[in-house]
Amino acid sequence: MADDRLQRRADELAARVDALAEALRAGGVPEETSARVLSNASAAVLQALRLELLVEQPPPEAAPKRNREPVIRLAA
Repeated sequence: MADDRLQRRADELAARVDALAEALRAGGVPEETSARVLSNASAAVLQALRLELLVEQPPPEAAPKRNREPVIRLAA
């Protein structure tokens, strides 16, 4: 399922952000700087997941029509 794939991707990206946090701590990066970097990384993860969700959606013309009246075209 697409939801499972998206969840796996979210978990992978979260693990990378966690690894980044650990690397920043191990590297002695000041806490304020680390917080800014991790905030930006988290925002990037959310944008990446949103993009993946958008890419998964079928184009509007492929989506099923919902309760629309049939179009009748008359010749002039």
